[in-house]
Order: sequence, then structure tokens, then C-alpha cells
Amino acid sequence: MLSLIIPKQILEDLVAEARRAAPHECCGLLAGQKMHVTRHYKITNIVATEGAEIANFDVAKISHLQRLTPAERAEIAFVMDAREMSVAFKDMRANALDLQVIYHSHPHSPSRPSLTDIRNATDFESVRKVLNLAEPLHIIISLENQAAPVLNAFRITDGEASQVPYNLT
Repeated sequence: MLSLIIPKQILEDLVAEARRAAPHECCGLLAGQKMHVTRHYKITNIVATEGAEIANFDVAKISHLQRLTPAERAEIAFVMDAREMSVAFKDMRANALDLQVIYHSHPHSPSRPSLTDIRNATDFESVRKVLNLAEPLHIIISLENQAAPVLNAFRITDGEASQVPYNLT
């Protein structure tokens, strides 16, 4: 399998976006061709929006999220704005790009998928196949140590996450 290649500027943009969004999680998509990222789509995390749809989480997580204010929710979860995602996918099609990466930040925790991250990625598999999208990798930006953000990439399939390397250009 080809190794993911990301321009250094895009990686720096992800860290800057995560820092701007903190203490909330940021999220978005990276697109390109043949595991080479060329385009960055920032997507609004709507979980902080009053009345945001949180039904895609498991029962325990929903119960926990419902006790929090919208702002507190955004510190531990993300839901991408569907309209912005649609615009991003339309742009990808218009420019012959494929989805390469789904990313989000962890403002207070390590750069590894949570159980919710794994469940959401696994649930996305059926949607991805229907939409004929390439299998994306998942990048998590950790700001647990503000001075030294950590970015790791993962392949998440069948409920399992495995870390994968990436290269900078």
C-alpha cells in the first residue's frame, strides 16, 4: 500500500486550526489522489450548536453529552456540518480528487482514536461504500501538550484502529 503524503503546510494548517478551535474539537477532510493530499477542507464542528444532532453516538455517550452545555460537548466530540461536507465532496468531484483523510482534534487527550471515533468510522464504512468513496485514513491532532502537538494517522476498519505512517513534502 502507498504511504500517505501530506504537504507540510497543510499539516501546519491542521495544528493552527486545532489551536484556534481549542478547547473545542476541530474537524475536516483532506483530499488528493493516490494517497497524496493536495486539498484541505475545514468543516464546522456543529456539536456545539444548540440542538445539534448527536444521535450517531452510543447510548452512554448521548446520555453524557446531553448533560453538558453545547460548548462543553464540543470539547469531547465532533459532528461535521452536513452542508459543508456536501460542498467539499462536490468540489472533490469537480477537481477529480478523492477523499484521503478525515481529521479531528483532541484538545485534552492523546492522538489516538477514542471508542466513539472507532464506532463513527466503522459506521461511515457503509455510507462510504454506497457513495463510492475511497477508504479514508483518520488523523487525530492532540493538543494534550500544547507546546508539542502530536498528529497520528490511523486506518480504522471493522472496529479496529491501526496506526499508519505518513510522509511530509
